[in-house]
Amino acid sequence: MMRIALLGGFALCLAACDNSPFDPERAEEAARAGGDVRMQPGLYRSRVSIGAAGGDAAGSQYGDDTICLTPEDVAGGNREMLLAMQGRDSCRFDSYDLSGDRLEAVMVCKGGQFQPETEARISGTVTPTASDLQMTVAGFENVAGETAGGIEMRVTNERIGDCPESGD
Repeated sequence: MMRIALLGGFALCLAACDNSPFDPERAEEAARAGGDVRMQPGLYRSRVSIGAAGGDAAGSQYGDDTICLTPEDVAGGNREMLLAMQGRDSCRFDSYDLSGDRLEAVMVCKGGQFQPETEARISGTVTPTASDLQMTVAGFENVAGETAGGIEMRVTNERIGDCPESGD
C-alpha cells in the first residue's frame, strides 16, 4: 500500500540519472518536461493518513514507510504514476492542472461489478523531491448499495537519500 500511495501521490521528479555533470537549468527543464513533474529517483519517506470524508475519526488509518523509486518508476512523470496506481485502462484525468508546484486534478476510475465509478479530487504541492497531496475520493457504496460518502487521504513524500545498494 505504501508503494501505491507514494506512486499515487502522489507524486514527481527529476529525469532519470545519467553520467552527465549536474546542470541546474537542464535538471529543472527535464523535471518539468511535458507540463508535468518527475520525481528524482531515490529513497523516499512516505506518510499516508486515510479517514472518512468529513473528518470522521472512526475510519482513520495511518502509515509511514520508506520506498526506493528507480529511474523506471518515475520516467513517465507524476501523471503517469497516478494512473499506474489505479490502472491505466480503468482511470483517466478529467483535469490535471500543474501551475508552479501546485497541482489540482480530478481522476475518474471506471466502476465494475462490485465497485461503482469513483472520482478522486487531488490537490497539493509537488516538486522533484517532495509532494504533499490531499485526495478526496467519492463514489463508494455501502453494503446496502447506497452511496456511502467517500474517504479523505493525505499523502506526503520526501526524498531522504539514495537507494541502498542491492545485495546481488
